[in-house]
Amino acid sequence: MSPIRRPHPHQRGQALVESALSILVFITMMIGVIDLGQMIYFQQSLVERTRAAARYGSISPSQTAAIRNVAIYGNPNPPEGATPVLPGLTQSMVTVETFGVGTVSPRITISISGYPINFVTPGIAGAVQARRITITYPIETA
Repeated sequence: MSPIRRPHPHQRGQALVESALSILVFITMMIGVIDLGQMIYFQQSLVERTRAAARYGSISPSQTAAIRNVAIYGNPNPPEGATPVLPGLTQSMVTVETFGVGTVSPRITISISGYPINFVTPGIAGAVQARRITITYPIETA
């Protein structure tokens, strides 16, 4: 039977320091993964909102306010005091443009830009703007 080995006096606390450093790196990486997931979620939600507005706009291209409401609230006629589908999404972030009206191929373009995404990862904490999302659909003509 071998005797119990005791650590040298200058090695005390080494495991504690190594654990603290490892946990610090691990937690920072986990928060970074959460931030990345949040960014992807908001980006895809903005794409979905833009597509919904473009689909509605392809049928009713002259109703600019209703198209914006579909992008923001998911409803062309939202009730009073309705909250946006994505928090912080405003009318000024949604752009509606029509092209080629009266021609063979009229189309509508919906853009959402300037949506803020907040990070919490140490070192990059703060808000960034989501990239501009633009969807173009042909206008349905009867």
